[in-house]
Amino acid sequence: MQIRFLAGGAALLGAMGFLVVSSLKSGTTQNVPVQNLRAKDSSSDSFVGRHLRVVGFVGSSPVKYLPRQTTDGLVNESHFQVVEGKSSVAVSYTDALPDTFRAGGPVQVDGTYIAPGVLRAEHVLTKCPSKYQAGEGAGKPMAKQAKAGPQSGAGGFQS
Repeated sequence: MQIRFLAGGAALLGAMGFLVVSSLKSGTTQNVPVQNLRAKDSSSDSFVGRHLRVVGFVGSSPVKYLPRQTTDGLVNESHFQVVEGKSSVAVSYTDALPDTFRAGGPVQVDGTYIAPGVLRAEHVLTKCPSKYQAGEGAGKPMAKQAKAGPQSGAGGFQS
C-alpha cells in the first residue's frame, strides 16, 4: 500500500516539475541587441520564429502608417526601423506609439521575429533620455524650502 502512495507522489511531483519548467521556458523573453539579432540571421541558430525583446534606437526614417485588415477590423499599422550601429530591423506595430517615441531615441520592442530583419511588435517602450541624465545637483539631497512667513487665516493664506 505504501508503495502505491510513493509511486503516486513521485508521479505527481514529476508532473508538477514538468509544468513549472515548461511554463518558465514559454514565459521568458530574450533580450537581444539589434546587432546580435542580425548577426545570427544566416546561421543555424537564427532567432526567426522566436519571441524577443529587441533593444536599440529608433531609426531616422519617418514612421509609415499602412492600413491592415485584422479580426478587429481595419487598423493603421506603424512601420519603423530599430537601429544599432550599422544593423537595423524593420518593425510593424498596430497599437499607438508612446509619446516619447522619437527618431534616435532609445527603444525596446517586444514581439515575434517573423523573418530575417522583420519583427512584428506587441509592445513598444521608450524613455525620454533627458529624464535619466545627470543634471546640476544630481545625487545631492533636495534642500528644504524655507517658509515664507507665518501662515494665518483659512487655508494658510495671508490677508
